[in-house]
Amino acid sequence: MGMVIRTKWTDASRSDLATYIRRAMPPGAAEPLDEVTAAKLADYVLELGKASQEAPSEFEDDLSREAKARLRAKAERLTQVTDRMLRSPPKEDWLLWRGDVSATGFSALRQIDRSNVGRLRLVWSKTLGPGTDAITPLVHDGVIFVFGGEKISALDATSGDTIWSRPAKTGRTVTQPRGVALYADALFASTVDGHILALDARTGQLRWDRNISSPKKFTFTAPPLVANGKVFQSAAMCSSTGSRCFMVALDATSGEELWRTYTIPGEGDPGAESWGGAPVDERSGAGAWAGASYDYATDQIVFGTGNSYALGTLLRNDPQQPAAGLFTNSTLKLDAKSGKVVWYFQHFAGDVWDEDWAFERTIIKDPRGGERPVVVNIGKLGILDALDLATGRYLWSIDLGFQNLVTHIDPKTGAKSFAKDAIPAQGKSAQICPFAGGVRNWPATAYDAGRSLLFIPILDACMKFDIDSANRARQSTWTVEFRPGSDHELGGLMALDLRTGKPLWMIRHRADPASATLATRGGLVFAGTRDRWFRAHDVNTGRTLWRVRLSDTPNSFPITFSAGGKQYIALLTGGGTYLDGFVSHLTPEIEPSTGRIALWVFALDGGDG
Repeated sequence: MGMVIRTKWTDASRSDLATYIRRAMPPGAAEPLDEVTAAKLADYVLELGKASQEAPSEFEDDLSREAKARLRAKAERLTQVTDRMLRSPPKEDWLLWRGDVSATGFSALRQIDRSNVGRLRLVWSKTLGPGTDAITPLVHDGVIFVFGGEKISALDATSGDTIWSRPAKTGRTVTQPRGVALYADALFASTVDGHILALDARTGQLRWDRNISSPKKFTFTAPPLVANGKVFQSAAMCSSTGSRCFMVALDATSGEELWRTYTIPGEGDPGAESWGGAPVDERSGAGAWAGASYDYATDQIVFGTGNSYALGTLLRNDPQQPAAGLFTNSTLKLDAKSGKVVWYFQHFAGDVWDEDWAFERTIIKDPRGGERPVVVNIGKLGILDALDLATGRYLWSIDLGFQNLVTHIDPKTGAKSFAKDAIPAQGKSAQICPFAGGVRNWPATAYDAGRSLLFIPILDACMKFDIDSANRARQSTWTVEFRPGSDHELGGLMALDLRTGKPLWMIRHRADPASATLATRGGLVFAGTRDRWFRAHDVNTGRTLWRVRLSDTPNSFPITFSAGGKQYIALLTGGGTYLDGFVSHLTPEIEPSTGRIALWVFALDGGDG
């Protein structure tokens, strides 16, 4: 009874509580309480309630104190993340969204290899709460940092015990972007509603919170990138008319905004002429949905943009020849000090099919000879473009063979021509491959430089596409269909040899891809599918060497790290995928995600061998 009264009456008046106590006496009591006795008992209960609020509610003994001390020591041993570390990350850590500033998704760890990967067992798992897909945890000095379940947490990487955890919202709805960033002794996170946070990496204490306001709606889905003392964050969506996406840079120490570069030009800006004479309030889009890469040699950032949502604007002058609409579907390289555009390359101009090019930019040594660095990327069409990192000059392309939209790629400029019937007349439709979800989407590629192999999650589906030309806004509609000849297999994984431009191998499966790929020096590539399978493949053959059926969709960016001399594989499940509403009708036997995020960590023999 004491707990009930303490909870209910701690702030109650003395007389009301006394009356309640007299009435609450059990039937058959020897005699009812008089008012004086009831009043004294009420005073006692109120004092007990006050004491219970002031006194520690947790019981402590040697075991609990030892556990707290162990986790506190783990946090205190965290070393600062320096630019030197980011340029050449320790192989034991996973310090950035794709493992390094070049976005390769590759790890030099090799304890887990093709000979022993079959011994992988679960070490620990942890439910984080409700959330969405595409989460990437980071690991530094044996601590996992993860933004999921509407909170940001630091966990012991070997046990999953919570070192600290804090809500990521202050009265606002929050869904996490694709990752966080580490720099110096701070952890940086952004929220989809336009906030960028800096936290103390050891304690989780908030250092600053900046609301990146904009006159039009946008969202943050990309993880922040921090380098050379600056936080870089890109905006996405910008779908409403007149909405322009951007890249913003903040001072990592203070959170002060240093510059903002819009990916849709304003009036009179370079590129404005590419919108067919449309004013700025009729332009939109060029969202940067994925994380940026960084060129330390020149102190410049590299990132990609997506399509425009202003179909009517692109088609206003010629319904069969859309305006180019810079800087949509482009790679941009910006000076990190000023935000000035160093160069750009538009991969696919006049995109009215939502086949954008907004994913990771991977910086590698040219696999076709020489020492020059190149930046490679694959858009939704399944076409890879290679550009000179220093100048942005077009070098070469590889068409994976799943699309029917582009009919020609200029070998000198990389300009792409589309099929004549790709924009259907009013009342007609066209079959476009791939559908607007793309041959590939946010599930990222991974690159093994020693083998010149790029590992690509493949989605093979088409769409019935039409445009309402009678509507001035020129809205498009599309319905997802199996591609003829696909045998109703939606998913696949390809190992593409960048030296030859040909696949080394490709495997097909019914389920569509759900996770990014992860490649390791152990000769392995990891990937997950929407039917809850997570697999390890041989990099040379694609053969499945290990697999596990998880409780939910492995819809994240898998990582690997080492702690205490042991290599671990980690990924998150739950939260659904971007495909759930698009292709689920084609694979009704695949159960939907629960919407609850969980973190899974594996090691050889469950960490015992």
